[in-house]
Amino acid sequence: MTQMQPINTINVGEAMSSDFGLIPGDTSVDKVINMMLQNRWGEVVLEGDNENGYRLVTKERIMRCVENGFPSHLPVSEIASKRVITSTIDEPLIQARERMRKARVGRLPVLDETGNIVGMLTSRDVCNGFSDKLEMLSEHMYAILHNISQAIQVIDCEGRVIFWNQSAEDLFGIKAEDIVGLKLEEFFPDDLTLKVIKNIESYHNVLCEPRSGVYAVRNAVPVIMPDGEVVGAVSTTTDVSQSKTLIEEFNRINNRVKQLEERIVNSEEISKEPFYTINPNTKKVLLQAKRVGATDATVLIQGESGTGKELMANVIYQNSKRSKQPFIAVNCSAIPSTLFESEMFGYEAGSFTGGSKSGKQGKFELANEGTIFLDEIGELPLDMQAKLLRVIQERKFYRVGGTAPVEVNVRLIAATNKDLARLVAEGKFREDLYYRLNVVTLEIPPLRERREDIIGLTQRFIKQMECVYLRSISGIDEKVLEMLQAYDWPGNVRQLHNLLESVVILMEDDYINIDSLAEAGVLDTLNPSDLLNQEQIGQGDMGAANLEEMLLRREREVIIRAMEECKNNKARAAKKLGIPRSTLYYKLKALGISD
Repeated sequence: MTQMQPINTINVGEAMSSDFGLIPGDTSVDKVINMMLQNRWGEVVLEGDNENGYRLVTKERIMRCVENGFPSHLPVSEIASKRVITSTIDEPLIQARERMRKARVGRLPVLDETGNIVGMLTSRDVCNGFSDKLEMLSEHMYAILHNISQAIQVIDCEGRVIFWNQSAEDLFGIKAEDIVGLKLEEFFPDDLTLKVIKNIESYHNVLCEPRSGVYAVRNAVPVIMPDGEVVGAVSTTTDVSQSKTLIEEFNRINNRVKQLEERIVNSEEISKEPFYTINPNTKKVLLQAKRVGATDATVLIQGESGTGKELMANVIYQNSKRSKQPFIAVNCSAIPSTLFESEMFGYEAGSFTGGSKSGKQGKFELANEGTIFLDEIGELPLDMQAKLLRVIQERKFYRVGGTAPVEVNVRLIAATNKDLARLVAEGKFREDLYYRLNVVTLEIPPLRERREDIIGLTQRFIKQMECVYLRSISGIDEKVLEMLQAYDWPGNVRQLHNLLESVVILMEDDYINIDSLAEAGVLDTLNPSDLLNQEQIGQGDMGAANLEEMLLRREREVIIRAMEECKNNKARAAKKLGIPRSTLYYKLKALGISD
């Protein structure tokens, strides 16, 4: 079986030509010309010892000398180059190419391990070597894409289909030969891939019905070149018609793995205290969380996105009498309203086509005798809030399609990055649900208000990532730590974690310094020139009512600049800022930024 290897694994020995001339240095020029013509050599290497290394004469060099009147009966050594750059058979072809470019030479004699010349590497050989490898890689990739189980469709920026694999033929019922080269809208006017081109936005986990009775999950993203130009879109579609049971099992295991990942620690210190802080205000919140954990009181955790609300919920859970029972985390913003009841309360067998034959337990039923954590509860539409309130009040519910009530005993913890009191005043959140949730409120300060935690968090994250990515980090430059502490972290602890993860993955050395930040593409984010310096604060913000107003103003400026640099592409802007896209959407709306 042919093994596919990256293009940078080609060595000189694979690309060189073995057809070259090796002649005595005293051979006359006219004889060399005849030999070159007969053997079609482009160059010859001179034999014999030479303290300056090998010498070489090209066909072009000989012709110029003869045209300039050099006697052809004289030995060719008189016009040979004084010093020749050589290569070895195991040198990477990319490296040899770069040396040829820097030296401005068109060929390199190739030596074996004993120093003998075994071949010649010319510019044409380099091109052919890469071309052959690219052709082989192209064939491999074409075969992979056609044999992959997902349907893959690629269109250009005008909506014309340029790739349609075998799985796409099977799923959509259209042969590649009947659609490639034509506009996709002629076949699917409202296709998700066309929306990507129109909105320059990615779509993930979109449920669709490509054909009657066939259900699939689609992901579609724009194809963006390094210069930011959008040249098309690609989508992958997975047929899930026969995989519902498998998906449910995967979700159950994935939820369990997520819990385990959050509890796994890299040292006894981390295992003893998963929520790290040395900030006095945050330590008070942590102490309150441990105290309230001993009760069954409902807790509402508030804080900006990325501050660690789920970690705080885990602190409450671990310090409760239910710590040996299930902990079920639910992202309320991720559940479509049409699936809310079936996801939260489950369904009976035969409730709808495609469902599990034995029915399915909902989140509340899975959390029975344990704890349920409702994250992003502020994102719930009003109709969902009413359904949630009912089960909180009555501690029982009906499965979808069920007639018998299901009683549960769960401890409820909710979290939000929104001002629920303001939402209540605006009529966007039920007042009765708000008071049900607001028994005990814990407010987690943003990272910019507890900068003393940044160094400790950085060290903990680095330890974790050393284990995850099998790397050994020898240390962090003091200047990097200063930059981390100076940055405002709009994405809070999550942004710090993601930034450090990017650095650890992409850095070349084992010591984190300014170059490491540049290699990971995060230096611009942390560059002190992007921060408010003292002069700016003194001159530009003297009229601000308070520090919070100054920070909001600065946050708005940073987000506007990121959106402008990313040409209003929210996905790219969120990645640049190091925050989730949902957080960016919220901040755009909250700060009154028009997109």
